[in-house]
Amino acid sequence: MQLRKLATRLLAALAVASLVAGCGGAMTAGPEGAAAVTQAQREAALRDADWAKMADATITIRDYGYLPRELRLRAGQPYRLTLVNQGSVPHYFTAPEFLGTVATRKVEVRNQAEVKAPVFTSFEVHPRGGSLDVYLIPLRAGTYRAYCHMKDHLAMGVEGVLIVE
Repeated sequence: MQLRKLATRLLAALAVASLVAGCGGAMTAGPEGAAAVTQAQREAALRDADWAKMADATITIRDYGYLPRELRLRAGQPYRLTLVNQGSVPHYFTAPEFLGTVATRKVEVRNQAEVKAPVFTSFEVHPRGGSLDVYLIPLRAGTYRAYCHMKDHLAMGVEGVLIVE
């Protein structure tokens, strides 16, 4: 009987968690100690942003690393973050903690596609010049890790740091 009650409570908790995760006000975790960002905060930042004052930043992904290894951004500043893969194989830009604390306007593959979603966790960039633009506003100061999660790429040094001040 006790096991049945425990299982019922566990299922109820999972159902509530699933509903909360699907709500617009759901929180997304940032780095340890960082405050979460709500969907309402993202929407307000995107609505109030002056995209005419957008800054450009680029991360070049190579087979043995990201350039620059460290990228500094200002909280509240709109950016077009361009990810370019100059490597010979596909690479990922994986930064779930960073991407969970930004307001993303869109992700664009120039002259081909535009994707809109409230939160991304990673992007695959195709080799030999593949690129995409991420239009975003960092909302939380912190130091965030970015890396390629394919095979042994992280061990080979395909990583970097984003610092939001």
